[in-house]
Amino acid sequence: MNKLKDQLRKIESLLPQMERENLQISKASVGWHLEHSLLILNGSLKGLTMTDPKDYRPKFSVKKFVFLTFGLIPRGKIKAPKQFMPLEIPTRENILKLIKLAYERLATAQELPAKAFIKHPFLGDLDMKTTLRFLGLHTNHHLKIIDDILK
Repeated sequence: MNKLKDQLRKIESLLPQMERENLQISKASVGWHLEHSLLILNGSLKGLTMTDPKDYRPKFSVKKFVFLTFGLIPRGKIKAPKQFMPLEIPTRENILKLIKLAYERLATAQELPAKAFIKHPFLGDLDMKTTLRFLGLHTNHHLKIIDDILK
């Protein structure tokens, strides 16, 4: 949880750069990457509250093992589901609302059972600990892209 809180502070610090682009690195702006990361974070944290831990069914998958072990997400190879795509040009106000919501949902997640889980479209069922690891790795992936955009 502390890693995610650190990442939220980093996201907030990047707000002044949100309009920056580098089309050689990404088709999307810094703001798009910030908002997308927050949509994934908030959606997943909400998802943890919407499943019944008794229904948790973990399965081994090579993709999940590689991702969670090495944190590798190939750039530009995986398309995000529509609900996690920013609908319009990201605004400072919207990103600040999403950051606030993320802090609130992180606090709520601390109260959930360890077997609270999400159903990830590529990785399958992820329990609380694995979901938090996924969120940290996913957010880090986009923060690295942002760093490259800003170079």
